[in-house]
This record gives sequence, structure tokens and C-alpha cells, in this order.
Amino acid sequence: MSSSATDDPDQFLREFLAAATPQQRHTFVRRADYDRGEHLVRTVLDDPTTDRATALSAYWILGASYYARYARIEDVPEDEQGTYALLRSIEDRYAAGFWSDHGIAFDPTDDDEIDWTDDYGAPVSRPVPDVMRRAVPGELVDDAGTEDGLPLDVHLRWTALRDA
Repeated sequence: MSSSATDDPDQFLREFLAAATPQQRHTFVRRADYDRGEHLVRTVLDDPTTDRATALSAYWILGASYYARYARIEDVPEDEQGTYALLRSIEDRYAAGFWSDHGIAFDPTDDDEIDWTDDYGAPVSRPVPDVMRRAVPGELVDDAGTEDGLPLDVHLRWTALRDA
């Protein structure tokens, strides 16, 4: 039995994210379950209308401090190489000004009291570029009324599709 695109939970989320406000995308990237939705975070990051603060938050949430221990992709365990490559892509795009500025704030040293830049003394073979450590000024996004980074009505529809 075939299903329409709107019956596919991933397609449903892609369509929502394509039409979402910069603030909704930011909330999704910051609050999504990356074990289930890293590919959807990549979709957001491939869109140049996404806010640069959103890209910076994804960079740190994906584990930039952890991956600094690897100098080259060949040093990374095979099942983690995709994330390592995505981090390098975010660095390149960020430095090139790929993403938009919608006035959203993000500080990797103080994100709800989390300092994403702390490597806890782990070895560093490839330091995080300084530009990736700098806070993006702007307004914080209020994520009240969301679940897994989605507005509650969208989350309910997505879960119903996913669990069908």
C-alpha cells in the first residue's frame, strides 16, 4: 500500500520546516532529538534563509568539542564520519556567510547555562575556529509551547504519522 507524501512523517516535517519561520527552525534545531532527526537538521542547514545562530547552535549540539580530538576524517570512527563532515561544512559555510541574519541570538558559552565550548580537558587535534566560539547577538527565541522543537500541533501530527 503506497502512502502520499503527507502520510510520510519525514516529508511532513520537511514541508513544515521549509515553511517555518526562522524562530521555529531555530527551536527545532535546538530541541530536536538528533538520534531521530539529524537528517532533518541537515535539511534546515542546507537552506540559506536559516538564521546563522541556528547553524551555530547545530554546530555545538552536534558535538564540535568532541570532534576536535580528530585532525582528519580518516581518524574518526566510520559511523561518526558523517557528523564530522557536517561540522566541517558548517564551519566553511559559517565563515562564508551562507546563512541569513534574522536577529536571533545564540551564545555557545552560555546556552541555558550550558557551555558547549568546554572540552573538559579532552585532547584537541583540530581546534574549533575562533569564529565558531563567538556569540551571535540578537533576541533569544522562546521555545515554550513546543515538544521536540516543534509547535505542539505539528508535533501531534508528526507523532501520529510516525506511530501509524
